[in-house]
This record gives sequence, structure tokens and C-alpha cells, in this order.
Amino acid sequence: MTKTYQTKEQVLEKAKTILGKSLRKVISNEDINTIETKIGEYGMKRKGFLGDLTEKYFFEINPGNISEPDFTIAGIELKTTPLKKNSNSKLTSKERLVFSMINYDTIVNETWKLSSFLKKNKSLLLMFYLWMENKSILDYEFKFIHLLNLLENISKEDIFQIQKDWEYIVSKIKRGEAHLLSEGDTYYLGACTKAANSRVVRDQPMARTPAKPRAFSFKQQYINYLIQTKLLGEKTNTDSIFKKQRRIETIEDTVKERFSAFIGKTDKQILKKLRSRLGKKSKSYKRLIVNKILGVTSNNIEELEKANITLRVVTLEHTGTLKESISFPAFDYKNLVTELWYDEDGETMTDFHLQLETKKFLFVVFQKQKGSTEIILKKTMFWNFPMKDITEAENVWQKTVDCINGGRYNELPKIKDSYVAHVRPHGKDSTDTITTPQNTQEMKRCFWLNAKYIQQAIKNEEDQG
Repeated sequence: MTKTYQTKEQVLEKAKTILGKSLRKVISNEDINTIETKIGEYGMKRKGFLGDLTEKYFFEINPGNISEPDFTIAGIELKTTPLKKNSNSKLTSKERLVFSMINYDTIVNETWKLSSFLKKNKSLLLMFYLWMENKSILDYEFKFIHLLNLLENISKEDIFQIQKDWEYIVSKIKRGEAHLLSEGDTYYLGACTKAANSRVVRDQPMARTPAKPRAFSFKQQYINYLIQTKLLGEKTNTDSIFKKQRRIETIEDTVKERFSAFIGKTDKQILKKLRSRLGKKSKSYKRLIVNKILGVTSNNIEELEKANITLRVVTLEHTGTLKESISFPAFDYKNLVTELWYDEDGETMTDFHLQLETKKFLFVVFQKQKGSTEIILKKTMFWNFPMKDITEAENVWQKTVDCINGGRYNELPKIKDSYVAHVRPHGKDSTDTITTPQNTQEMKRCFWLNAKYIQQAIKNEEDQG
């Protein structure tokens, strides 16, 4: 028999009874036997499985309501989401928080305030459980319960940014560009893939080109921020670009406004205007200039960290060429060959793919001057990896996996092999090694985005501007 919850308080009161416990400890033996049969059928990797089980066997409601919140009368959507312990035993989010699928056909007729997204997800019951490898989902312990109202319980700046993220995604669908959507397009609210491979697509209303199925999601970094501030009650060890802000703006508009008065000026002119005595011999000289322009004293900037944005100072030669490629974290050879480009639920799986789909860069571009030691602040630009090149990146990743499996480390993709990316060492020196699947030692390596590829991205943005 389905149970009815009339109020948010009733839902929250019930939810709190599972705190510090697992599903196995609060449901009947008969239900446990039924679930263990289902686990045998589905396995442990099915995303959303624990959420469905919690709805049906703990709350005693029917899972799977597409357009309405799970607790329809109370107006609450249930989200079970995993935590993991990192190396210093700190609890962090294991993954992004995925919402419902994006209906390309209907969303083009929606507005933010009346959107199907808000109708279903305005009030979220977040149930955080501790994920443990090789442990049954029946034994995951629920650590935190939090009722979150998306329009009331987070900062006005975050609410505004989430709205603008939603509007950007919808505008891209309206332009017939659903096939070009990427999580890196936006800041806190993303459009994550939900297709097992590149062949799984659906129609979009404004173009003939089919698009990958996607769902709304909160980025993992934003969930970590909520965990730290809302659940653990800790202060972030970060600085904010929104301090001293007179009006609510997006991250991008705020950054552009801060830099606008300094574009085209030399480093000497910028420091004079900022009344700074920073010397060129200072460590990270250019990054310190950037921080002073942004009005922060730390490299840890709250809004950039929440949005998975990496600030990179880029220096062009006086000719406009870029010599430095952009590196990603060093990979583990053994782990890399076990990863999938997409998992069973169609979400990005391998670390490299996840970085390409979700990360955004803030490039602060300086340019050297011929015959001078001064540099000019040429521009700033937010950039994320374009989906039109994702297949080429997958080819580089696949060749890397094949070479590692075959023990052919001298044949790993080189910069001449692809216009997008390559693999090369990323350790302290030649002695900084890691174990391979063949149980040999190889230098630490990582994926790099080619310097010419980034140079072209900068030029394309200039041409469009």
C-alpha cells in the first residue's frame, strides 16, 4: 500500500529515522530478500537503484514519477547521493547530482519560473550515504539528511547563476544546438550525458541533427560546496570575487567587469593603476597581477572552485603564437585501461572524458611585446572543450589505452598525431614513475591539449568578438 505524506515535516521526520543506519536495518527481511534478488539481476552499478529502493521500501511510495516531485503533496523530490572518504578521511561527493532528463521538445516552450525543472526539483530532500567499494547497497550508511529549497536556502548569487545556467542550456536547444551541449558550457547547473555510446541519440525540435540524451545535474564541485557549508557547517578556505559586489551578476559578467579597465594595458600600467609595488621577480608574478585585478588575495577562489573552473594565465609570443600546451592530472596506467568512455547509464566515465565534458577554463591572456620586457593584458575568456571535437579526443584516449595494454609506451599519441591532444610525461623527472599493467615502471604521463589547439581557440574567440 502506498503511503501519503502531507507535509515536508512528515517527510523529514521519516527520513531522519534512517540516519546512521543502512536500508538493511530499517526494512523487513522479506523486503531484503526481494531486493537481494534484484541486486543479483541488476548488479551493483545501476545508477539511481538505491534511490528507487529507498522510495519503495523505506518511504513506501511508488518511484518513477516523471513530472511531479516524488512526494507529490508535500512537494519534495528525493535524491540519494553518495559520499566517499578521501585520503585524509574527509567526506566529499562521489559524483555529480543528476536530476531528470531534459525533454528537448517541450523545454523550448518553458520559462525559468514555470519550468518543469523547478516544478519537480525546487524542494530537494538530499540523503547522503557513505559509498564503500564491494559493499552491498543495502549496507550503505546514511550520514546526512538535508532539505534544500533551491530558491531560498542558497545565496542569491548562486540562485541567479543556476537560473542563467538553465537559460543558457535552453537557449542552445532553441538554436538547434542540443547536439553541441556540454557540461562545461555552464557553471553550477549542467547538462550531463545519459547515453551509453555515441550511437544513442534523440531528435531535437530546432534542427535535423540528432543529439545525445542529457539530464540536468549539479556539478560535483558544487555538491562538495553544499556538503562543506550546509552539512558540515564549515567555512570555505577560499576568497570570493563577489565580495564588495553592489549588484547580483553571473560569474562571467563579474570577471569581465573586473578586467575591463585593464585590457590593452601593460603590466607596468596595471600595477600603477592598482597602486601596487609588485616586482617582476615575485613568484607567480602574472597570477598575482590577476588576483589583484579580481580583488582576491588567494588562488583559491570560491566561485571558480564551485564551478570547476581552472584559471590559467596564458602568455602569447609577440607573434601571437602559444608555445605551452595545457596538461591534465597524471593518470594511473592500471586504472586507465579499466575505464570506459561512457558507463552503463551513459554518463562520462573515464577521468579524461569527465574533465573535457565538465571543466571550464578562465584564460587570462597576456602577450609579450617585441623588443620590450613589458607584457600586455590582451584579453580574458571563458572556454570549455567543444563537443564537435569530442570524437577526436576519444580517439586519442583509445589509442592511449591500446598502447598501454600492448606495452607500447614509445607509441603513445604524440602532438603530431592529433590536432586536439597528446600524451607526454608529467612527473618531477625521469625517476618519477608508476607501475604499469605489465608490472614495469614507466614515467608518469598525462593527457595534454595541444598548444596550437588552444591558440586557435583564442583566435576564434577574438574573431567572433
